[in-house]
Amino acid sequence: MMTRKHMSEVPMIQRVAAYLAILVGYFFYCYNFVIIDYVRPYIVDAYDGINLADTAQFYTWQSIGALIGALSCAWFATRFGKKSTLIAITALNGGATIVNMMFTDYAMWAAMRFIIGISLGGYFTVAVSMMIGLFPSNVRGKLTAFASSMFSVALMAMGAYAAFISSIDAPWQSLMWVGGLPPLVAAAVMLFILPSDKKVIAYGEEEQAKQAESGEEVKKGTWGEMLSKPYRVITISCLLLAGLNFYGYQFFSGFVTTYLKDVRQFDGATIGIIFSISAFGSLFGAWVWGAVADKYGRKVNAFGFILAGVMASVFFVAPSDLMIGSLNALAILGLVYNFGLSASAVWGGYFSELFPAHLRNYGAALFHGGRIIGMWAPMVLVFIQERSDLETAMWGSPIVWIVAGLLWLSLPETLKTGIFYKKKDQQQAAA
Repeated sequence: MMTRKHMSEVPMIQRVAAYLAILVGYFFYCYNFVIIDYVRPYIVDAYDGINLADTAQFYTWQSIGALIGALSCAWFATRFGKKSTLIAITALNGGATIVNMMFTDYAMWAAMRFIIGISLGGYFTVAVSMMIGLFPSNVRGKLTAFASSMFSVALMAMGAYAAFISSIDAPWQSLMWVGGLPPLVAAAVMLFILPSDKKVIAYGEEEQAKQAESGEEVKKGTWGEMLSKPYRVITISCLLLAGLNFYGYQFFSGFVTTYLKDVRQFDGATIGIIFSISAFGSLFGAWVWGAVADKYGRKVNAFGFILAGVMASVFFVAPSDLMIGSLNALAILGLVYNFGLSASAVWGGYFSELFPAHLRNYGAALFHGGRIIGMWAPMVLVFIQERSDLETAMWGSPIVWIVAGLLWLSLPETLKTGIFYKKKDQQQAAA
C-alpha cells in the first residue's frame, strides 16, 4: 500500500498556488451564478420567444441544479477524490457556459442553466472542502472568507467589463464568453498543481489516514450517516441556517431597489449610490469576519447576523432625507447591514469542521442544501406583499437575521481556541 505524505510536507509555494487556482475557479463560480441576472434584459431583446418571466425561471432552474450539484458532488468527491471531481466540475462550468450560447430558445436555455447550476453547486462543495485541507485550522476562516468575497469582486468586475464592451459596442454575449473560457484554463492548471488526496493527507484528515494505515476499514460518508443520530441535529440546523440566510437575503437585498424606488421615491442616481456603497460592506466585511473567526471562533460571527437584523430595522425607519456628511444615511446603514451579513463567509469551512473528516464534503454541501428551504423565499415575500404592502413584507428580513443569529449560536464551536469552545460539544459532534 502506498504511503501518503502529510499536507505539511507539500511545499508552501505549491499549496499557495493550489489555493490561487481554486480561487480563480471560485471567482468564476460567483461570476456565472450572477451573470444570468445581468444579461436578462439582453436575452429578452435578442431572442424571440423568451420573455422576462422566462428569464426569471432560468435562475430557478440554475438554483435547482446547484442544489443537486452540491448534494451529489459531495458523494462523488468522497468516492472518486476531491481533485478529480473539482477539475471535472470546473471544466463543466466553463464548457456548459460556452455551449449555452449556441441556443436561442427557452427550453435549451433552461436546460443549460440547470446543467451550469449543477457545476456551480458542486464547485462550492468540493472547492471549500479541498481549500481548508491545504492549511491548518487557524487560517481557514480567512481563506474561506476571502474566497467568499469573490462574489463582490465578480459583481464589480462584471459591471466594469459590461461598461467597457458597451463603450466599444461589443455584443453582450462577450459577458458570457468571459464566464466560459477561463474556467477551462483553470481546470487544466488544477490538473498539475492541486495535491492529490490519494497521495496527500489533508489537514484535519489525519485520524482517517491512521485508520487506513492500520488496516482498519476507512469510513465512507453518506447522506444517510449525516442524518443519523450523532449528526442529525447539526445537519438539520445547518440546513435551516443556510435556508434562513436565503430568506433574509431575499426579504431585503432581493427587493431593496424596488423599495427605494416605489416606497422611498428615490431617483435612479440616488438608488445607484445607496446600492453601490452598501455592497462595498460585503467586500471588506468578509475579510474582517474571516480574521475574527480565526482569532475568536466561528460562533462569534453569529453576532454579524444580529447586527444585520438591527441595521435592517433602522434602515426601514430612518428618514429619507437624513444625511451623514454628503451621503444619504441609508447608504451607510446598508453598508453596515452588508458588513454584518458577510459574517457567513466562513460557513463553507465551518460547516465542514462540524463533522468528522469522512463527512467533510457533505458538511460543505449543506450551504447549498439550504436552497431546499430558501428557494421559496421570493414567492413567500410576494405572497405577504400582495396581502399587505412591500415594506411590511420586507420587515421579515430583520426577524429572520436575528433568529438565524441565535440558531448559529446554538451550534458547536469548532476552533479550540475560540471563546465559545466546549469540549463536550465537539465530542458529541465527532461521535
